[in-house]
Amino acid sequence: MNCYYCDRINLADPDYAARAAEFDLGSEAPRCARHWRYRCDRCGEPGHFSDRFYCPKAKRVCCKDSGVVTLQTGAFWSFLDWWTLACPECGGTHPSLERAEFEQVHPWQLVPGAEQQRRWLSSETHLVRYPPVRFPVVEALQLTDADIDVTWSNNADLWNAGYDERGDSNRRYSSDELLLDFLGDVRGRRILDAGSGTGYLARLLARAGAQVTAVENARRFHEIALEYEQTTPLGIDFRHGSISSMPGLDASVFDAVVANYVLMDVREYEGAMAEIARVLKPGGRFVFSLVHNTIDFQWDRSATDSPRKDDRVGWRDSGYFIRRAGYIQWGAFEPFLTFHRPLRDYLAACKTVGLELRDLDEPYLTEEGQRVLPPSEVESAQQAPISYVLRCERV
Repeated sequence: MNCYYCDRINLADPDYAARAAEFDLGSEAPRCARHWRYRCDRCGEPGHFSDRFYCPKAKRVCCKDSGVVTLQTGAFWSFLDWWTLACPECGGTHPSLERAEFEQVHPWQLVPGAEQQRRWLSSETHLVRYPPVRFPVVEALQLTDADIDVTWSNNADLWNAGYDERGDSNRRYSSDELLLDFLGDVRGRRILDAGSGTGYLARLLARAGAQVTAVENARRFHEIALEYEQTTPLGIDFRHGSISSMPGLDASVFDAVVANYVLMDVREYEGAMAEIARVLKPGGRFVFSLVHNTIDFQWDRSATDSPRKDDRVGWRDSGYFIRRAGYIQWGAFEPFLTFHRPLRDYLAACKTVGLELRDLDEPYLTEEGQRVLPPSEVESAQQAPISYVLRCERV
């Protein structure tokens, strides 16, 4: 049985000699020693070879958490990209080990006897896949807006660090184009940004000529939005509070309401729908986006420890019709509270309060996104749906 990665490389380069697999033999991705897991000399933790970097001056292997890591794009062998580390040992820049092997600077290619001694190689024989990691489900009726505020506020500064004036990558290159198209011309219109976060969308709308009111439940997100407004005043009325109860807003005053990836994080979503319908003018638009997945979503990878997007083989989800509250987490964020409901629940809530569906679409990468994003991200975007965007009208 050959190594999973060796076979992948051999398909692209027939001159590459595939090695026998020795590790994770019962999996879909059995691996040879070269393509197994290496221990970091700085933290001692083992990790996938694509997460490891070798400093030839210090003769040490470092992990991705050792310094600043940058994604580099360009096809080689069967790979579409690799990472480089700004080395804390020598101040130079080193490629991740798959690229290092391609460039003939892998530590086992440079250090005499290192491959025979299996230096830096983890002693693990397989990856632990059971029991699967799942975040706890909680009783929704026991939660309050304050509970939700805490988990989101804990992530606010890190969240904001990943945004620019157009939001994050998904908003910039996927969902916002459709969202803004559904909103239409906003010049001179009164718009409510319901669940405004740090206010990036409110600021985009204000710069486009809208008169914007923004309501946000998570206090730290609201504080960050106020800091932006103080630095660059745009006349946005930022308010802290739940969108499920907005007594400070008059009825029938807004031309449009937008809720951008918000309602699945709102406990009283039916109350939020009722409030949105109350503050909208007759004929006013309500545009909202929702994530496509449940709380239990995850990517399937043959090599489950791989950080590589081109190692994703599918999207796993379960319990779509089970309504529940729970925690989700990705990247460096702390777990935060969210809710799962099937799409029909939101449509039923809209219908009940007189918000009639006019359009629904599923955002895909924009032309700009397909042009500027790394090839692995473009390929990944074709594998699974991310969200819905819906446009309703108050009848």
